[in-house]
Amino acid sequence: MQIAMNSIIPITEATKHFKNVCDKTKELGTAFIFKNNRPDIVMMDIDRYQQLISVLDSIEHLEIASIINKRKSTDDGKRFSLDEVLN
Repeated sequence: MQIAMNSIIPITEATKHFKNVCDKTKELGTAFIFKNNRPDIVMMDIDRYQQLISVLDSIEHLEIASIINKRKSTDDGKRFSLDEVLN
């Protein structure tokens, strides 16, 4: 993962100047809060978050469609009743 240097914020700055961090996050879309010189928290603008969720939903739908197609291709037509499955 590559992190732009201008999106890195030390946790002490985030704690002391939260509004500034929020403004920077809005400007950049994403901010990375570092603790002990390591990424610890990601802050994300709501628009960027919604885009990310939309992409994840699309990926999930594609995976489900792939599973359905695989099952259709190997379907032998045999079906079981609920009683057969439960017993």
